Amino acid sequence: MSGVEAWVGWAGTHPFAVWLCGLALATGLAGGLYAGVVRGAPLRPAWAGRLPRPSGPAGLAAAMVLTAALVWACAHTLAVIADAWGQPTTAWAVMDDGLAGTLRATASVGTLTLFAWLTHFGDTAVLFVVAAGVGLALLWRGHRMLATGWAVALAGNGLLTRAFKHSFERIRPVHTHEIAAANGFSFPSGHSSSSLVAYTMLAYLAIRLLPARWHLPSMLAAAAVIVTVGWSRVVLQVHFASDVLGGWITGGVWVTCCLLLLHGATRWHRLRVAAVAPGARGA
Repeated sequence: MSGVEAWVGWAGTHPFAVWLCGLALATGLAGGLYAGVVRGAPLRPAWAGRLPRPSGPAGLAAAMVLTAALVWACAHTLAVIADAWGQPTTAWAVMDDGLAGTLRATASVGTLTLFAWLTHFGDTAVLFVVAAGVGLALLWRGHRMLATGWAVALAGNGLLTRAFKHSFERIRPVHTHEIAAANGFSFPSGHSSSSLVAYTMLAYLAIRLLPARWHLPSMLAAAAVIVTVGWSRVVLQVHFASDVLGGWITGGVWVTCCLLLLHGATRWHRLRVAAVAPGARGA
């Protein structure tokens, strides 16, 4: 038995242990990101602070170029993963088929019911309500730039994920239980990508708009929900493990692109306001 097959056998029969390990890893990474970036970047090398930081139109153009490069890299990465699971002897294919088969044979009704409830955090209907509520709140408070970024992040991710799904046309794994069901193509996972984008953006908005005491909890909560939604799709056998990985890659790349563009647009807007302000005061 290979190492991949051994891991698949263990993971398929211990879904709660895998979930807890994923939560520990994700929240640990979120805590490290908070310490290294949000709180003054003590982990950032000294040379990073001396790099040029273009602003205005040049900064926005640089962000757009980088965004295009990241989306291309994302598409290429997904194609590599798709090629791997398309060959039945590769580690990806063994993991996908073995994990789905083991869960199908061993997952209890109680386990499936719990994860069927947890997966709702990534449902389209739930995220639509969250998107509408947060968007309206941002507009009401006068944060039009953030509201635009929030809308573009969620809507753009949906379009990008759908485009990838129809490009790869992967069939979902067989799931014989009736506790949860899903239709359409499988790769990448829409629940995984949309939850990553939505909850990462919520954490970002919390860091931008809420007092400092909310920053770390918001990042930890976002990481926990992202892992929970992704793993729930595997446990429910409506997605292969590589579908979830593809969803996280898609969502991670897209939210990075949106934050780059939002940062560039915000800096440009501030420069324009600062340039107009002296004239307005003189008048």
